[in-house]
Amino acid sequence: MRVVIFGASGVQGAHQISVFSRAGHDVVAISRNPKPLEVDGRKIETFAANFSDKATISKILKGVDVISLNLPSTSFNPSGPIVQAAKDIGEAAKQNGVKLIVFNTSMPVPEEPHDIKAQDDRREMRRLLRESGVPVISVQPVVYLDNLLEGWALPSIRDENRVVYCHKPDLKVSWICHHDVAQLMLAASQRPELAGRNFAVGGPETVILSQLTEKLSKSWGRKLTYENQTVADFCDKISKTMQGRGLETDRIVTQMFKAYTYYNEAPDEPFNIDMGPVLKELPVDLTPIEEWARMRKPPGW
Repeated sequence: MRVVIFGASGVQGAHQISVFSRAGHDVVAISRNPKPLEVDGRKIETFAANFSDKATISKILKGVDVISLNLPSTSFNPSGPIVQAAKDIGEAAKQNGVKLIVFNTSMPVPEEPHDIKAQDDRREMRRLLRESGVPVISVQPVVYLDNLLEGWALPSIRDENRVVYCHKPDLKVSWICHHDVAQLMLAASQRPELAGRNFAVGGPETVILSQLTEKLSKSWGRKLTYENQTVADFCDKISKTMQGRGLETDRIVTQMFKAYTYYNEAPDEPFNIDMGPVLKELPVDLTPIEEWARMRKPPGW
C-alpha cells in the first residue's frame, strides 16, 4: 500500500518510515525541509509541505491508501495552526479517497478532560479527523524510553550516571520506544476494521523508576542512581531553561505542572498499560527495556 507519513523529519516519523518501508510498503515522507532518505538501500520518496499548505497536501494525498499522522506538540507551539492542520489533512484525505488515518497522539489522551491543554488539543484533533469522514485509528503512547536520551533527561544520565525523572517512587510506567509505536501504527494500518478505536499503548514491561534504573544499569554496564523528581522541582528547572527563548514561560509551566501532577496522581494510572488486550488486536513483538538499552546508549559514552 502507499503510505504518507507526516512529521517524517522527527524521531517518531523516522522510525515509522523505517518500519513501513521494511514491511514492503511504498512510503512518502512529508516534512517542511526533507532530506534524501534511504532504508536498506531503498530510496524513500519525499515531499516538502507545510501543514498550512492545503493545496500541496491535497496533491500529495492523491492515490494514497493510508496516512501515518504525527503532528507537532502544542505544549510548546501555538495550538491553533496545529489543530487546523488536523482538520485540513482530514478533509484532503476525504477528497482523495484515503482509506485510513492512523493518528499518533504522542501522549496519553484520557477520554475525560482534565484542563490540560495539550491533551484537549489532541482530543480535538482526533475529533476533527473523524469528523472528516475518513476512518481513523488513534494510537496513544505513554512515556517514551527514547526521551531518556534527549532533552532534560540526558545530561544527568550522561554526565552523572543518574536517572532523574518526574515520577513519584511508586508510579508504575509502561515505558515504550519509538520503534514499537511505529510497529503498532503499522499493525493498525493493516486493520481498517479497527477504525474508530483509541488504543492507549505502552511497552511490554511496567516498572517504577528504581526498577527502570536497575535495567539500564545492567544493559549499559554502569552503576546508575536515580532521583524521583518532584513536580514542583521539575517545573522550576524547566522554567529556568526556557528563559530568554521567547516562549510563554508562565503558561507553559502552569500547564506542565497540571499535566505531571495528573500523570503522578491520577487514579486511572495513565502510564500503566495492560498491553495484553492491545496485542491481541495489534499483534507485534514489543521491545523489552534491557534490549532497547543494549541498542541505544547515551551520546558520548
